[in-house]
Amino acid sequence: MQQTKQSSTRRSFLKGAGAGVGAVMMGGVARAALTAEAPPLIDAVKLACTRLAALGWRDMLLAVTDGALDIGAAALQEQLLKPLARIDRAFEGFGDFALAGTQGVQPGNPDTSLLYHAFASPTVVAGTGGRALGGFPTLAEIEALENFIYGVQAPTLAALRERAGGRPLGIAVFALHYRNTPDSVHGRHAQLCFSRSGVARVGTLPPKYDARKRLFVNVDQAKPFDFHVTPQRFAAYLAVRMPGDPASFGPQDTLSGDELLGFWVPLHKLFGGAECVAGMRLDVAYSRGVQNEELAQFHKYLDMQGLKNNWRGADLGQFPFTIRDERIASLSLDPEHGNGVLVPRAANMTEVARYKDKPLTFPVYPSLPKDLQMSSLFVIPGVTIPAEPAYQDDAEQHAQRNAPEYTNVRHRVNPDGTVDNLNTYPEMAAIVHDGGYQAQHYIDFTGDGWVAAEVPQLEPLVEHHLPAYCMVGLPDFFPQMTQRDLMMWSQNTVPKKISQALWVIQPLALSQTRIAANVTLPVGFSIKDVTITSIVAQLGAHGGPVQQPNGPLVRGKVGLPDGSPGLFDPGWDTSQGVNYSVIGERGNATGTLERYLAGYSLGSPFIEDAKLCAALGSYWPGVAPDATRTFQPGKRIGGEAYPWPTVVPLTDQEIGSAPLADGKFMPWDGVTGPGVQMVNGREMAVYTDIFRTDYIDLIGTMTAALTSRIDGNEYKARVLAMEAVYWNLGIRGEPGELSCHVGPARLAAPRNRRIPVVQQDVNRILRCKAAWAVLSFTEVDAQHAGLRQAQSSSSVKLTGPRLYYFSLFRWNPERPEERDPSRLDRVFVEMLERVHFYVDEHNVLIQSGKGPWKPGTPLPT
Repeated sequence: MQQTKQSSTRRSFLKGAGAGVGAVMMGGVARAALTAEAPPLIDAVKLACTRLAALGWRDMLLAVTDGALDIGAAALQEQLLKPLARIDRAFEGFGDFALAGTQGVQPGNPDTSLLYHAFASPTVVAGTGGRALGGFPTLAEIEALENFIYGVQAPTLAALRERAGGRPLGIAVFALHYRNTPDSVHGRHAQLCFSRSGVARVGTLPPKYDARKRLFVNVDQAKPFDFHVTPQRFAAYLAVRMPGDPASFGPQDTLSGDELLGFWVPLHKLFGGAECVAGMRLDVAYSRGVQNEELAQFHKYLDMQGLKNNWRGADLGQFPFTIRDERIASLSLDPEHGNGVLVPRAANMTEVARYKDKPLTFPVYPSLPKDLQMSSLFVIPGVTIPAEPAYQDDAEQHAQRNAPEYTNVRHRVNPDGTVDNLNTYPEMAAIVHDGGYQAQHYIDFTGDGWVAAEVPQLEPLVEHHLPAYCMVGLPDFFPQMTQRDLMMWSQNTVPKKISQALWVIQPLALSQTRIAANVTLPVGFSIKDVTITSIVAQLGAHGGPVQQPNGPLVRGKVGLPDGSPGLFDPGWDTSQGVNYSVIGERGNATGTLERYLAGYSLGSPFIEDAKLCAALGSYWPGVAPDATRTFQPGKRIGGEAYPWPTVVPLTDQEIGSAPLADGKFMPWDGVTGPGVQMVNGREMAVYTDIFRTDYIDLIGTMTAALTSRIDGNEYKARVLAMEAVYWNLGIRGEPGELSCHVGPARLAAPRNRRIPVVQQDVNRILRCKAAWAVLSFTEVDAQHAGLRQAQSSSSVKLTGPRLYYFSLFRWNPERPEERDPSRLDRVFVEMLERVHFYVDEHNVLIQSGKGPWKPGTPLPT
């Protein structure tokens, strides 16, 4: 009875949200007058097939099936349902179509439906004779085929209950995407993959769907300093809750203990009309609620900490303290997108916050140096910033983040309304430290929320109503690289002797994080529902051999949680909140920690923590820009030099140290990388000072034009090349076998004796690496003059497919950074020792200073 009451309350809320929040969109209620007269599902499939047949698809599918499947036939439904004697999986694009598939359409199963694979797989791009197909399906056409697959032999509700083994059913919304073998749940064949969490991304331009790749793209090379918003598709299913089962639905990359958890698994897709569930005519309406309450949470934090606060109460529910719904994202009305597609609003990356026709500000409280990370206010109560490098101590994965972790404090609003950019003031550090001024708030249009579905005819008959969790996150600078790819590579491929100290903590995808959705949202997410970010397949058996895709494989972020980091410091697409509870009486009490996803814990605005995370390297580690070498090595956190090693080097062109072929500079974040200058007879590295770098002042200069070209193989090759350099600097060995013979002693010695030995060793390895700064990193070819001279001198020849050049220097942490009084944004760092490297997959060449080139030692395997 309690569950019925809870579900009823939640449905009432969602109906109110649909009416009052303006979220009811295409499908279901918004089209209720049309569903009674809706044409048969096959009609939409015929229209799609007719359009595509003339673009090479008819000939292609005839060739794949030895002439058996004709999408131009008048009796198309019969064509699609008949058994196919032979399917040529050697035909380009069909190599990983499931071996169990023997029909154009297998009722109820997209994975074994040949036409669905052709429509949805990005490997299917070539027709007969290898000629390129003339066009590709829209999202709406893929959805129409999905609906036909589930509706052509519509099951009864009783049959679905039987398929669920008598377990309670739920109307569940999933983010979904059809994936090729390497990224599917079971990794055996292409598969439709589902998660109850999805990620959309902000941008400055409207969405752009690449039908050939079957995904939305965020980069337009013709507009390199803009980003297309990246929508995410959701769909409603009847689902059943089951313990983890790798032989059936999964989840992807099953964890120990998953057999004890409950996963919602899709059984049957829901759509409007009389062909979805036999004997019923359904209406399906999607709704969404999205919000960003970073500023509201920040002002609540001021009150909680007993600090001066200028806004509270009802004001915090107003824009821009709380940003809601259409200001962030709406469900698409574009007929080519179909139903359930959440589209962020194209908007500026960051805007000045205004309230009641005035700049919105907050009082900067007098802070201690420990409250600043670089020049951003650090906001986590009860957490102190270490005064010395203790890298593993920084990974605050259990701290409560009840406000934006980083907040910009560098734009002072005066009583007359004028604004002082403190970055230009020589005494900026003292001004921020002393506080007592009003700082300008800034906003962005990220957020988190939910996508829900209403099916009035089914709701009285099923037990649960489960919205999906949605995140509207940052633009993607590495769209060809996913967090899961990095995670699997780190776990399974990276040599053990270097993997333990490659990053501070090991990579983890959000799909591997057993964590609840944002329980503070007014939609009823449960703190016990910790599988909401997992990725599953449809219920059923998923055996068979591993099939390899044989077309152009498109690997990258498609809005499911395995594309996002699962570690939060503060995070990238989302952050975390923590609930603490105590069980038992005093003297015999035990505490529990329950975590949940929370977008409001990210930086305010988001580019505030984007700078910090990038400048400290991908140390979480997340698939994000590593701008460690863009800025001076002795970055100051809490007033102390806190160096970080480069992990994933960006090239000189990607950070703006070197021009492109056309002479233009295009650093990913608008910040020019380091150069070299003689100062008083000493060779100095010249950096843009991170303490005075404010991405708010650089809006419109960020670009993914270069980083978007980096695929997974290139990303991983750079990591290993960087490790080969460190290895040949004498920084080698796994924890317990550390060898570290270089660098100033005060950086090399582990000083925190309270942490375990293994962590001490990892910290020490990272300190040794951080004693060296990467001055230059470029990819070269075999004709590169410097490489040819190095090969001739060392009698060792390097071969492709990737050849890299590195120049590093050991820097002087004892000498304060020198400055040019006329350029406050520039710092000079003394170079004590220079070393140069050429690296390929197996070999290393080393030059110390201006000495001869010598062979180095390859990385261990």
